[in-house]
Amino acid sequence: MNKLLRILAIETSCDETAIAIIDGGEDKKHPRFLARSSIVSSQVAIHAQWGGVVPNIAKREHQKNLVPVLLQALQEAGLLKKEKRAQSLAKLTDDLAHILSREDELLQEFKNFLLSISVPDIDAIAVTQGPGLEPALWVGVNFARALSYVWAKPLVGINHMEGHVAVALLLKESEKNLRSPSPQATSYKLQVPSYPTLALLVSGGHTELVLIKKPFQYNVIGETRDDAAGEAFDKVAKILGLSYPGGPEISRLAQKGDAKAFAFPRPMISSPNLDFSFSGLKTSVLYSVQKLKEKKLLTAKMKRDIAASFQEAVVDTLVRKTLKAIQITKAESFILGGGVAANTTLRERLEKTISEANPKIKIYLPASSLTGDNALMIATAAYAKLLNNKPARAGGKILTQKSAKTLWKTMRPEANMRIGE
Repeated sequence: MNKLLRILAIETSCDETAIAIIDGGEDKKHPRFLARSSIVSSQVAIHAQWGGVVPNIAKREHQKNLVPVLLQALQEAGLLKKEKRAQSLAKLTDDLAHILSREDELLQEFKNFLLSISVPDIDAIAVTQGPGLEPALWVGVNFARALSYVWAKPLVGINHMEGHVAVALLLKESEKNLRSPSPQATSYKLQVPSYPTLALLVSGGHTELVLIKKPFQYNVIGETRDDAAGEAFDKVAKILGLSYPGGPEISRLAQKGDAKAFAFPRPMISSPNLDFSFSGLKTSVLYSVQKLKEKKLLTAKMKRDIAASFQEAVVDTLVRKTLKAIQITKAESFILGGGVAANTTLRERLEKTISEANPKIKIYLPASSLTGDNALMIATAAYAKLLNNKPARAGGKILTQKSAKTLWKTMRPEANMRIGE
């Protein structure tokens, strides 16, 4: 494929500093791209000391990590060209100082970085604009703004949750379709679902059912009224004295536990709407643990049973609400996305139950390695938008290709950005 759309994507919505570079084909009917590089620098070990993500620490670590991660991504993509520049950055200094006024440490690294390399051959820069932790989002957005300004490349703001939807549609294929620049490169086909499509997005900050009537048209038809499912996993893990992040720890214990040992509630399971609630479930677990501690009965086996019973309650709730939503919307396709999509029990139960109830429905599950936050999902969403002439969104307005080139002047993160808005 000769014509390519090369995108550099940046993700800093929470505690992962990630950058990816892709070469996308320009065939709208058969969209596919080559992931030249996809780097993720995790802060999990740092935040684990605090039992959860600390926004200001996340901000500090993103400032430290962005330039090294970018250099690694460019190197793997074969786009890093060293160039010692004799000229000063005098003309750019004031503007860069303004763009990166919130990120003093990043500003200095950015200046040093610019003096050592030539402008890479890319067509656009995509960045997570929201939702997420505001201090963390600011670092990624401002870094993208600075790159867009200095390199004179168009900027694309992407909704983080839309990225989770997009990455679930990727189908890994052989490198024969696109020329591979390195052994690390991976070729993907971007599958096109039949509409209407229903998406279940489950993460530490979100639990929502999204109806997609046609490409890029999102409507949230159900969401949590309190804790997100992923947040509940982390809180229950803490109650049980498990390490952060809690999701994998709960799943590990649950494998050897009895899922029927505790009859934990399924909040809102019979409600006429499609909303969720996990706060009451978490509280029920807390009370059970407290009673067991008082009686000195909280054994290792009890912890395994609690983990299994809690996980079963969450999975049962998510599956039953999803089935109800499919019935109401008459969805022809189903997409699972978000960090909790890595949960094997949830994946298997959804696939089995949906297939039995709706044999004709097409189910899209993300690769387990792509369920966590990463920049490849942001690049995928940006590729789909650019390929279909929907380059960016800011302040509620659709931006043209021309205005995307000056978006660095006005782009701001939106911590509470909703998908489809």
